[in-house]
Amino acid sequence: MLKCREVAARASRLIDGELGPWQRFRMELHLAMCRRCRNFVEQMKRTRDLTRMTVSPEDQEMSAEIEAALAQRRSRSTGRS
Repeated sequence: MLKCREVAARASRLIDGELGPWQRFRMELHLAMCRRCRNFVEQMKRTRDLTRMTVSPEDQEMSAEIEAALAQRRSRSTGRS
């Protein structure tokens, strides 16, 4: 089972749907048993949702560019194309 520290490190990728099936299963298994991590991930989701509600259209374009750059950086660091 994953440790809380590992769940915290991967929480954003879980929320963004960037984990593979096995990683997602391991995260959800941990969340089913750990209320503190479950609360942490739920708070991250709420923060993301509130942030999206307050972003202007110009900021959304910039956000898309930043997200694309981060995804490219993540794929390089994990060796995926």
